Amino acid sequence: MNNYNFKTYNELFSYISNTYDNKKFLNYLSNGQYKNISTNDFKNKIICLSLALKDLGIKKGDTVGIFANSSPFWLIFDFAIHEVGAISVPIFANISSVNLNFEIKDSKMKYMFIDSQERLKDIEEENSHLTFITHNFCIKEPNFYNFDEILVIGQQICDSKGFTSHKANEDEVFSIIYTSGNTGTPKGVMLSHKNIVSQLHDINTLINLEKSEIALSLLPLAHIFERTVMSYYLSRGISIYFVDDITNVSNLLKIVKPTIMTAVPRLLEKIFNKIKSNISQKPLILRLIASFAFKYALKESIDKNALLFKIYDKIVYSKLREIFGSRLQKLISGGAPLSKEIAQFFVNIGIPVYQGYGLTEFSPVISTNAPNANKVGSCGKILPSAKIKIDENKELLVRGPSLMKGYLNQEELTAKTIDKDGWLHTGDIASLDKDGYLYITSRAKEIFKTSTGEYVNAVAIEQKLSKNRYIEFAVVISQNRKYTTALLFVDIEKYEIAKKSNKSLTIEEYYNSSDIIKNISNYIENINKDLNQWEKIVNFKIITNDISIEGGELTPSMKICRIVIEEKYEEIINSMY
Repeated sequence: MNNYNFKTYNELFSYISNTYDNKKFLNYLSNGQYKNISTNDFKNKIICLSLALKDLGIKKGDTVGIFANSSPFWLIFDFAIHEVGAISVPIFANISSVNLNFEIKDSKMKYMFIDSQERLKDIEEENSHLTFITHNFCIKEPNFYNFDEILVIGQQICDSKGFTSHKANEDEVFSIIYTSGNTGTPKGVMLSHKNIVSQLHDINTLINLEKSEIALSLLPLAHIFERTVMSYYLSRGISIYFVDDITNVSNLLKIVKPTIMTAVPRLLEKIFNKIKSNISQKPLILRLIASFAFKYALKESIDKNALLFKIYDKIVYSKLREIFGSRLQKLISGGAPLSKEIAQFFVNIGIPVYQGYGLTEFSPVISTNAPNANKVGSCGKILPSAKIKIDENKELLVRGPSLMKGYLNQEELTAKTIDKDGWLHTGDIASLDKDGYLYITSRAKEIFKTSTGEYVNAVAIEQKLSKNRYIEFAVVISQNRKYTTALLFVDIEKYEIAKKSNKSLTIEEYYNSSDIIKNISNYIENINKDLNQWEKIVNFKIITNDISIEGGELTPSMKICRIVIEEKYEEIINSMY
């Protein structure tokens, strides 16, 4: 590879600019059609924008928010910030207004790139000091500047004065990434240039990307997982296509036909469940063939040279691969644990799933499966530059060049999380097998102790419960309780489909039907067979309320916020005891 030895994000920009000539480098949807930004356009826009931002008054060390949906313009703005020497603060486009205002204040943000006029109303009066750079809309008021208009100003400055790149130090803070806050208030993780770039060098030794590869990006760039993966895509000069709306993914998979993409487990679970549901609706002969093929693909070990596999592959699996566009070679799953059964299914039908593990505090990848080193059910092998140890409590500790500088404004919490020897305490219970593959058993904070002194691994049970076609999310309750119960949040899409044929049907009527109650009860009975006595679900309540990010029940990355749910549904929880 051509001098893959950059040390900062600014050097990464120079590397991309001087190495690649890709006419379809970044691709975004406009009026239903993809428009292209070449590597040369990418370079020129960043140079002009950085000069314009400096002209607006942005200087080294300033914190600049990126409050926008993922797109090439998100990336261009991000790189331009770093060319000024400022610090980017990504904000989830779907963040709650409470957390939005907290992050603005906590980071002492001065400027913000924003692409939604609607979300301006969520910014409190005390944060009205912000200077906004808007995209996709214009406001002719003081402190408002439009992205396209200032690009023109930047071009004029470049033509008259030229451009000099900011020489960043690798230990400078590159970005402040706020964690999703699934245990409370978000924490600002300060990451340096060295943190993010060390990840790219590690990934480059594990995953080879040819220049002909095509990536589909559907996860938010505000999430460190997608940001790091995206940075690697950019460093290899491949063509990247952005999804405009998560509901459009299935359509765009067939249009883009990606060779690589990242996904969170929930998306794979939904596809898995939809495949299962569609099989049950086929005519008898096709239903029987598809059912046998489905069960065959759940096996831990199958011979892909066997005649039976070849028959299933031609008749069934090849059709399932079309869901992903038929060319997918690498599907990287992260952000949360993926069930072994689902991972095994996709691998067996010819969709190579590589599960990784990490934390925002480690930029984020600690371990990952990769081509030629993929053990389904594991989190893969430790990254080359990372060092780990498992302490006497089986907690995973990690250190290395990817380790954060600390939490913003929280020295005490930083000292509590990173010990005096430089080990990050992940809070995850882990083990290594003889081949060096990492397994995360559970999150220490999500192993609950019943009032009788027994331990319940809530996440593992919740994963099993969420596989039921009627359940979107499950929350297991057992901490300081005499037995285990669960709140089951329903799949509202199922109800919406049923309502089409019965306009007067309420969601409560639908989910209180004897057939659905029986289905869920039987499903829980089957789960209970494999659980210890104290882990068995003794009682459950079906919750038909919609849960949301704004309501605080979900984080922007769609994880359950247990604290909020237990507070909101305290009365219902107590009624089960």
